[in-house]
Amino acid sequence: MLLSIENFTVSYGKNRVLDRISLELPNTSIGLLGPNGAGKSTLIKAILGLVPPEAGTGRFLNFRVGTDDRNVRKYVGYMPESDCLIPGFNAVQYVSYCAQLNGMEEREAFKRAHKVLYLAGLGEARYRDLDTYSAGMKQRLKLAQAIVHDPYLVFLDEPTNGLDPEGREEMLDLIRQIAEIENRCVVLSSHLMRDVERCTKYLVIMDKSQIKCTGYIRDLCAGQANRYRLRVNERHRGAADILKQNGYRIDLVHPRQPELETTLRDDQAPRDLFRILINEGIQIRKLIPRHFTVEEIYRKHVSVGGDHDKEK
Repeated sequence: MLLSIENFTVSYGKNRVLDRISLELPNTSIGLLGPNGAGKSTLIKAILGLVPPEAGTGRFLNFRVGTDDRNVRKYVGYMPESDCLIPGFNAVQYVSYCAQLNGMEEREAFKRAHKVLYLAGLGEARYRDLDTYSAGMKQRLKLAQAIVHDPYLVFLDEPTNGLDPEGREEMLDLIRQIAEIENRCVVLSSHLMRDVERCTKYLVIMDKSQIKCTGYIRDLCAGQANRYRLRVNERHRGAADILKQNGYRIDLVHPRQPELETTLRDDQAPRDLFRILINEGIQIRKLIPRHFTVEEIYRKHVSVGGDHDKEK
């Protein structure tokens, strides 16, 4: 595991924000998902040593989290949710300055600044004053400073905040490129399930100051043996009614396509679906296992309501 923490606890006054958090992160792309106020940002800041934990231990590479914080930050990139730009700087000055803060020599810092600004799509605007940047450009710039020192681990805290739909898609494509092509461990912290689903392979779900679920998305969303999606030749609403009459549970009927979803009991078999519908003159053209979505996994572990995003 690239990073492990055990029993991390953080409070702001009487409000406990992290409640004995234990977590291991593999070296892959990771989605840190949870409603606003779940403790995601505080968890990142505690790992970075920006917020001191009251209790708990951790290890990143060969460094102790909470003790060797300066060394931890040397090998970790951080894109904060709020703006962290310096007025009067252009992009090259700002990103190279961030690189030097992480221990790089000045000449190497300027070389790396140019490289990551091109990677972030800001090559043509790298000498512009930061005050002239749009919201989308500022988000790209924050991403560039997070990776300029070539970190092993990159935390991205709500990286699509404030972006229009096109800018959001471009940011997600860029994050996926950094995780897959650059082969970095990227932790995408968000309350947007679609962002996490598109960019990451491993999932961590937080709610009410605690870790509720962890695991690879492919495993968490693997289809159950008794859940199926059917496509029929016609009369899909009629097919649903027929199956209900024969004791089958219907989970969903598509409003326009000839598709429906069903969950079988232990005493029911997929071949029975063919027999029942063929007897009524309805042909099954496709029968596939029904996989869970990230949203279904999320709702299983997080209290519905509050200010989490339901994903349009």
